[in-house]
Amino acid sequence: MTHKLLKSASLAMLIVVILGIFTTNAVAIDIDAFSDSENIICISHRGDWHAYPENSAEAVRSATRYGAVSVDVRVTSDGRAVLLADETTDRMVTDADGKTVSKNVSDMTLEELTALYLRAENGGEDKPKTSYKVASLEEAINSANGTALVINTSCDDFSAVYDYLKSLKLVDKVIFRFRNDSMSEILLTTVGLENVRFLGNYQGNIIFLATSAVKKSLGRGMAIELGSKNGNGVLYDEFLMSRFESDGKAMVSMVGGRSGKRPDSERGWDDLITLGYTIIETDYPEQLNGYLDRIEAEKKQLAYYVDMYKSTDMQPYTTDTENAFTDALSDARKLIGKTGSLSEFQNSRHALQSAYDNLTIGEKKAVTLKFDFTVGRILAVVFVGAAFVVSQILLYKRRDKNRKAQ
Repeated sequence: MTHKLLKSASLAMLIVVILGIFTTNAVAIDIDAFSDSENIICISHRGDWHAYPENSAEAVRSATRYGAVSVDVRVTSDGRAVLLADETTDRMVTDADGKTVSKNVSDMTLEELTALYLRAENGGEDKPKTSYKVASLEEAINSANGTALVINTSCDDFSAVYDYLKSLKLVDKVIFRFRNDSMSEILLTTVGLENVRFLGNYQGNIIFLATSAVKKSLGRGMAIELGSKNGNGVLYDEFLMSRFESDGKAMVSMVGGRSGKRPDSERGWDDLITLGYTIIETDYPEQLNGYLDRIEAEKKQLAYYVDMYKSTDMQPYTTDTENAFTDALSDARKLIGKTGSLSEFQNSRHALQSAYDNLTIGEKKAVTLKFDFTVGRILAVVFVGAAFVVSQILLYKRRDKNRKAQ
């Protein structure tokens, strides 16, 4: 009867969870969340470029519903910052007639650039001119409206970007992310500067360099981006990822094969989150947020089963099946208290349900204590016994001496 009631309750809970999957919980993420180890963060790469031109103010505004946004920043000839990924304007920029503009960004002023138009989506000669214009970094920050904005720059351009933002009193509104610069260069570039938030960075496959970069980054209280095209390299090993279990966040980008060439899809996200990555940059933020919603639904369902099974009376069941069940219940409780992937929560729920269903009524096995006689243990017993005998002899002599003295 108890089993039937529990299965009925499970079915009801399952229906609730399935319905909950279709209600998105996507929410904008602020900068402080990058130092918080609780949540998985989705970063929309170059904004919502499927709907608007990449790195446009409109793409930034649209992408805030997915979590955080990353944009690329270039410095103009007059020391300002605009949102363009390339050193030249060829791929993304046209004039008012839709003709390609082919110039170096660093040779143009902010005024000249922001008067030009962007091509659709991620650009290229096959993409048409849009009505959207090149955006300044100030416009992007205003469009983000408090959502974490990660700006991709370089150590060489950092001073100009920093001074530009400082003049606008917007330094604390962005997270700096450095292109192809080492952790030592990043720390040297940002030393002594107040209100500067940045991501640590290590791209490679050498374990002692990776662990050093992680230590330095976490020491500054910031997340670190790790990347390698080696899918089985040190960046995906438990030895390195265990450093993020209690503190800090590890970021991975699905762009350009830097995630060990894992696909920018559920399969790749699930594998990386299982390994311990909790910040993911993606070109498919809507799909990633749908996946994250499913994790939350699965987590709630697992918590429901734990609550339902925790008071199960183990008295009638055999020792083996009781142990299997209590182990599965303990594992589920631990998982609920941390960040996990969809497959981890699904596997834990299946293991718990299976262990519960396999509980077998029968006689408990007698528990016997087994003592293995080793040389070390025999010597320890002899030593303890000898010490006891000596202490008794000394005690007897002391008592005898006291009697004679009386």
